[in-house]
Parts: sequence; C-alpha cells; structure tokens
Amino acid sequence: MAYSRFPFTSGFWTAHVSRVAWWILLFCSAVAFAQDAPIALRGILVTPDGIVPHGTVLIENGKIAAAGAQISLPAGVKSIDTHGIIAPGLIDLHNHLTWNVFPRWKPVEEFGNRYDWQQKPVYKVLMDAPHHALLAEGLECEMEWFAEVKAVSEGETSVVGGTKEDCGKRLARNLDYDPRLGKTGAGPVVYDVFPFQMTTDEAKSANDALNAHGTLLIHVAEGAPRDASAARELPMLKSRGLLRKGVSIIHGVALKPEDFGEMAASGVGFIWSPRSNLELYGGTADVAAAKAAHVHMVLAPDWSPTGSDGALAELQYAAAWNAAQPHPIFSDRELVEMATSGAAALVGLEHSIGSVAPGDAADLLVLRPHGADAGKDAYWSVTHSNAEDVELVLIGGKMVYGDAALTGQIGGDAMDRVEICDVEKSVLPPSIPDKSASMRTLQAGLDTALREWGRRLAPLPECGQ
Repeated sequence: MAYSRFPFTSGFWTAHVSRVAWWILLFCSAVAFAQDAPIALRGILVTPDGIVPHGTVLIENGKIAAAGAQISLPAGVKSIDTHGIIAPGLIDLHNHLTWNVFPRWKPVEEFGNRYDWQQKPVYKVLMDAPHHALLAEGLECEMEWFAEVKAVSEGETSVVGGTKEDCGKRLARNLDYDPRLGKTGAGPVVYDVFPFQMTTDEAKSANDALNAHGTLLIHVAEGAPRDASAARELPMLKSRGLLRKGVSIIHGVALKPEDFGEMAASGVGFIWSPRSNLELYGGTADVAAAKAAHVHMVLAPDWSPTGSDGALAELQYAAAWNAAQPHPIFSDRELVEMATSGAAALVGLEHSIGSVAPGDAADLLVLRPHGADAGKDAYWSVTHSNAEDVELVLIGGKMVYGDAALTGQIGGDAMDRVEICDVEKSVLPPSIPDKSASMRTLQAGLDTALREWGRRLAPLPECGQ
C-alpha cells in the first residue's frame, strides 16, 4: 500500500549506485551476515522434494552445505536439535515497511479502489499526516528497523518495500536495493506503487531493469472485483509496453479470467494479498482463474494496517480463506511454496534463496510443530502457525531472531529482547547510523512521536487473533 507523495517514499528504487559504493555496500553486507561457525540443525525439514521427518541441515559459510535424512557432518560441527520444523525463510514481495508502525486501521466502509480511500479525511488524519511527520523528524531508519523486526518475527528473511537505502546494517534482506546475494544472474528488483505516474526517466529505468533480466513489481487493478476504474489499468499497462516478462502485478483484484490468460501468455507474474483486499474492497483476486491460467502466483502480506503483520500471518489467513471456499483452490504445500521457493523464482533468485537445498543461502525459519503428526503434515503446521511459534530465524547462516533456548545454543552477536504476545524473544539490537539504541528505546521513541498525532505504536504482532 504505502501511499505517500514524497519522492523518496514512492517505492521506486533503481540501480543508481556507483560501482564503488556498490562494492562497499556488498562488503559491509557480507561482514554483517558472516556466519560465525559451521552448525547443523536437526528437525523436520521442508525441502523441495517434500518433508523429511528426521533431517539435518548443515550450514557452512552462510550457505546450506547439505540437507537430508542421512548426511555426514564434519568433525567438531556443533549439532543442535531444534525439535521443530525447519523451513525456508519466508519471502515478502509486497510490503510498505515504514507504514507498519501504525496500528490496525479499520475503515467503516468498503471502497471501490485505492484512489477512493486515499482521499478520505480519516485516512489523512490517522495515517498520511503522521507518516509524513515521522519521516520529516528523521525517524525513517527507526521505522524501517521496527518493521524489519516485525518481519523476522513473522518468519521473513527477505522483504521489499523499504524507502531509505542508507540506513546501515539491515536485519532482513532488502531485495529491492540490497546486493548482498552477490552475482546470481538475476537483474535488479524494482518496486513501484504508482506505475502510471512514472516519469519518463523512471519508465526508462524500469525497462532497463527488465532488459537486464530484472523484475518490476507494480500495483495494478487494486480495487473491488467489479470496479471499472481499477479494471482499466491492465489495458493502460499494456499500452505502456509493460505487459512483458519480468513484470509482476500486485493486487489485481479487478482482473478477469481472460486478463490472467493474457498475463500468463506474456510471462507476467502475480502477487496475491487477500487480507488487505478483503478488508478494503470486500473481495479478492480471482486466484482460481489465475491458477487455471498457469500464472506464476505468490503470496505476500501488503502492510499491517489493513493486511497481515507479516508473511506467516498472511499464510494463515490465506489458508483460512482457502478452506472457506466451496472447492479449495490450493493445498497447504502450494501456499507455503507461494511464500518461499515460488517467491524466490518470481524475482530470479530461485538458486539463491527460498529452499532448504544445498547451495542456497542459509535463510531458515524454525517453527514449533503442531500436533503429533507434524512430521507428516509440516505444510499444515506452517500455514497454521503464528508469531509465537517462531523459534529461530537465520539469514545467511547468521542468527537474527528466536527463542533464547535456541539462540543461546547457537551463539554469536549479543542479542536484544522483545516481547511477542507475552513471550520473550531474542533479536539483534537496532543498528541505526549515528545512533545507539535498544529495541526498548527505539519503540519508546516511535511511540512518543506517534502520540503527538494521537496515535500509538503498533504491536509487533497482533495477539489473540
């Protein structure tokens, strides 16, 4: 969603970084995510080939060296039994990070399209004006760090939708401007909220990225299922030459079955955000038609004010929505893959992230299993988990978040503390340029700034939902 008129919050990021600056950033990112020592994690593995009930993942130099039921461990490797489900870290390709400081916004009406609610006085008072004010106060990096803690607490290891590139060390991978994966063969990821307002230079940069095998993620046809204004955006996109491989449409609620057929024929992907769609517009995209047309489709949470707190909560919401359909459209495995390997493939990173497979970055999520048969139905456990169930998050083999019982065994950097639904978790402390803070002081500062506008800082996750 992220609807600001500030140019640096438009969500449009391109590769305008000098070669020297790029290498400096790559070096700093590599140092920030350097794995401390080889480790092996034991548990229920969610792999590309299916579930391994009693498996082991060997992690060396930030990558998965081996994964399976029977693997040989080098001498001296620390082996840790997680007693949990070890899944790929979730990949969020649709978010607006700085807006996630706001508590849930509950409009008393449904809207025709996104342009309707952006003009409402209540939105400007409760969301837009305070968002501008916090940015003007120089709190953008604090807002992004808070949002990334919210993301990793939901099992996310990669995100898009940040607004400020020079915030120093990041907690999660920011795919729309972060080169830390190195040379993968994938081009740049460009994220744009208002594609029909792109300047000539922005449009050229978007096409340049696509020509370099990159990805353009754009909000199109966002509105009620029968909204004519939203529906006409697909022909507008086509007239601009952007119905092409590498483009992925976000929302697409007003798209018709024939539109999805045209998207599939053109190699255009689709990012589904059901909770925000239903709360704002009373309906969501025709994902049955998208699936039937073989559109490459992934799942992402949008933003926490009207969507989900993160990818794990959106998986749970999508699973509930799916189960409520007369004929369920997706299996639990398909939903999990829409937030992991499928999302990685959509941005050309299927050989780098998104799978528990040798050679991939060790971006891993460990969840508390549900039920005695979790080893047989781990996909169901993943789609029915919440933030309290997240026991460990590793990015590039480096521990960034989790339960003290596991983070203490792994060791590494000093950890801070956050409370998640009355459960204490460990997280890397904030790293804001020229500022020293703990999570407690960062949250207190954001809450104070929001109170000036009659708002309060959002909880990291919603509890008891």
